[in-house]
Amino acid sequence: MYDTNLLAKSTGASLGVVALVGVLFLSTGTAFAMPVAGIGGFQIQADSIEGDDLLLYPGLADGSNEDDYPHSIVELRNNEIEDLRLTKTLDLSDYSDSVDGRARLVIESGGTVTIDRLLLKTPKLSADEATFSGLEISESDSDTLEESFSIRAPSDPPDTRQIELDGGSNPGLEMTDANIRATYLATDEITLPDLELKFQYDSDDDGDYEYT
Repeated sequence: MYDTNLLAKSTGASLGVVALVGVLFLSTGTAFAMPVAGIGGFQIQADSIEGDDLLLYPGLADGSNEDDYPHSIVELRNNEIEDLRLTKTLDLSDYSDSVDGRARLVIESGGTVTIDRLLLKTPKLSADEATFSGLEISESDSDTLEESFSIRAPSDPPDTRQIELDGGSNPGLEMTDANIRATYLATDEITLPDLELKFQYDSDDDGDYEYT
């Protein structure tokens, strides 16, 4: 398993409604968790995501209404993301007695986003297509949830029982039209070309954001 302590270096900034933006993506050591309805989370969408040395394992993470909710924890290296869009919707009545409606924070990058190392906690992930290289799925007799089950790509198993595996090659994971619900994301460094930030307001909570 990778050195998650290094991956989890963060700004340590509190998560305000608007002020969080400056510390989310515009600095290295990025880490954030943002609550919405249900267990909490924000939406990550991308035309494609590629990453080396995939490691996926179960874990627990906090949401807005749930503590220690089961999540998948994903670690990747040398990531490239095409046309990233991150969306966070906020019910303003949860934060103010004088303001109603919803606000939507949208962060978009029109080019290739590059990330050295990435740690993601997600209860739900989907893609039109996913390609794994040298996939290995394994479980172990462990009292630790994070060590009980894992998915790796490329794999480098210590032994093989029925077939010969060479460990595959990188990128270990490729996804197209990815749609990820996440509660936490940490990177050691991230580059976002053509960055655009929009803070949108739906005053009457009808789903139409009149102010952008």
